Amino acid sequence: MTRPLILALSLVAAPLLIAPATAETPSNRPEDGAFVSQVVFHCARGAVVPVAYVSLPTGEGFAVAQIDGQQVAMKQVVSGSGVRYRSVAADRPYELHAKGQDGTFYYGPEADAPAILEDCTAA
Repeated sequence: MTRPLILALSLVAAPLLIAPATAETPSNRPEDGAFVSQVVFHCARGAVVPVAYVSLPTGEGFAVAQIDGQQVAMKQVVSGSGVRYRSVAADRPYELHAKGQDGTFYYGPEADAPAILEDCTAA
């Protein structure tokens, strides 16, 4: 993943992460077929995590989450059930696993990352 793509994802997602959100706020579909939507997860212990999803016409999916005061760019990876996104930056190994309106955030090595935010629901 190149720096320009990460920067582009952050620029697309930044206004969505700052704006007030509903459970899902789809953008207008640009002519190229890309699609951007936003959810806000409300998690245990009162944590609130806005997430902007970017779907490209190539089938690739990305998510940008506002976690621990920073924007974390993630790429969609294979999941047995639901959808799973893994950080594109190796030094910030965040992961989001979502199914329906429910989600869990993890941090650490992919094989055994512990959950850091659980019982998250998109509202």
